[in-house]
Amino acid sequence: MTALSNDDRRSRLVRWASLLERDPNQLITLLRPSWASGDDVAPMAGKPSAFDLAFADPVFRVTGLTGRSRGDVKSFFQLSDTELDRIASGSWRVQMRPAWQVATRIRNVADPRQEKLLLVGVMVMIAVVVGAAQWLG
Repeated sequence: MTALSNDDRRSRLVRWASLLERDPNQLITLLRPSWASGDDVAPMAGKPSAFDLAFADPVFRVTGLTGRSRGDVKSFFQLSDTELDRIASGSWRVQMRPAWQVATRIRNVADPRQEKLLLVGVMVMIAVVVGAAQWLG
């Protein structure tokens, strides 16, 4: 597969998030992280995974998504292992999430600026509270 421009990559990720947001309360099965051993496709529970929903989209299949495996999805969306784990991985305690949460994860990978701005805002608020407490104390 040829390299995608950043805009193409982002538009594919945004489309994937939009597919999940069509039914925001649907439970999406999370997968084992890439560093965990086991089947590369098998979900941790019986509901569809984000990979399943991406592969069900005819536009993605026509434009090159060839399967539901971790490797197929990683290549098609040009994701690193870390990005893919961030989007689709769970743990033994959290095996499913609502589709809107998975869509948010995808959007944050597509455009991390918003998430970084939120983090900076929280850090500034903490600094202001600590500074005010020290000033008053």
